[in-house]
Amino acid sequence: MINLRRLDVIRIFALGAVLLTPSAISWAQQRPPIADKMAKAHGLDSFGQIEGIRYTFNVERPNLNVSRSWEWNPKTDSVSYEGKD
Repeated sequence: MINLRRLDVIRIFALGAVLLTPSAISWAQQRPPIADKMAKAHGLDSFGQIEGIRYTFNVERPNLNVSRSWEWNPKTDSVSYEGKD
């Protein structure tokens, strides 16, 4: 079994972060052309006109009744939730 000191573990994580960050950044900046076509086909250009997105989830069974509701308002960057935690 290898005993690593806390400083050794921090160095390993830091090195991993440095090595992975440039590749993650370059991957995130390049999308395939089909992704842009799909986004435009589904209204990405009109996203700024959205006031809010609402979603309600209901389950009704003999021994179980569950209801959850979410609302996201992108312009105010707020999310509201109704239901049991």
